[in-house]
Amino acid sequence: MPALLRILGLVVLGLGLALSQPARADVCEKDNFKPGPENYTNTCKPLWEKIGLPTSGDDIDATPVCHTRYVLLHNNETKTPDWVIERLTPAVVSGDATREDQDFKADPAIKPPEKAAQPSDYDGSGFDKGHNAPAADFHGDQDALDDTFFFSNAVPQVGKGFNRSIWRSLETHVRKLVSGERPELYVITGPVPPDSKPIKISSKTDVCKSSIELPVPSPESICRENHKDKKAECAAGVAVPAGMYKIVYDPKSQHAFAILFENIDHTGRYASGRTFDYIQAHRIGIGTIEDLTGLTFFPAIPDRVRRQMKANCTDVKFR
Repeated sequence: MPALLRILGLVVLGLGLALSQPARADVCEKDNFKPGPENYTNTCKPLWEKIGLPTSGDDIDATPVCHTRYVLLHNNETKTPDWVIERLTPAVVSGDATREDQDFKADPAIKPPEKAAQPSDYDGSGFDKGHNAPAADFHGDQDALDDTFFFSNAVPQVGKGFNRSIWRSLETHVRKLVSGERPELYVITGPVPPDSKPIKISSKTDVCKSSIELPVPSPESICRENHKDKKAECAAGVAVPAGMYKIVYDPKSQHAFAILFENIDHTGRYASGRTFDYIQAHRIGIGTIEDLTGLTFFPAIPDRVRRQMKANCTDVKFR
């Protein structure tokens, strides 16, 4: 397993820390924000303090970044996020904000700029610029919706049959779960880095009894050089993930479910009208995602609750 997502011994030690300068100056609590680097972490705390930031033992080149409604850890080696956290409420997901005329741009919080993905890395690559924190999660705030269009919040995703279909359906389902019954949800999304061979999850070891195989992506990274020359190497390109995970936590019930999808075209793999069943079939144990990524999730949640979440396979409707 590559040491891609081994992160936050760094961040949690230092992210009482010093979250990198946010791309916007009005992050989260706009009325209470006071300019100055010492305030960036505290201003972003409402997004993550109840659950904690994912931790890891490895020391890699990474940049934590606060945005208006989400916080992420940008891996400066892969030029993608290792994880993205959102705190969703009915007011956040409901409204008439629109994504018209938006396109991704390099995140000014990632410095130097060479460590951030650029439009030319994706243009002509054949991959979608796949949101981790979806734009549609923020229909209640136009500024927050606009703020999702940074490459620090994107990974190369297969478009047809994945980003534009089953992954979008999963995102829609998560938004529908936010309601008076569940007035607050925490969502953690991120990529699973590839290995030199397919990554096999066994039903014998996963708490959800899932059997999933994540392929080796082709290509393993994208850059403007290999759009025309498929053999061109991308030594400093954007890594293509083997898969994508999403973990959804309801603090009211203290339950969580996790989904893992292969970064492939899923067309024809499920019958028409059976989208929900297909998502349900991709449930996976939180412990399995921790094994795949090297991350430990929910460090601020009591150990008893965290152990229970890892021991159970919760329905995607929280039943």
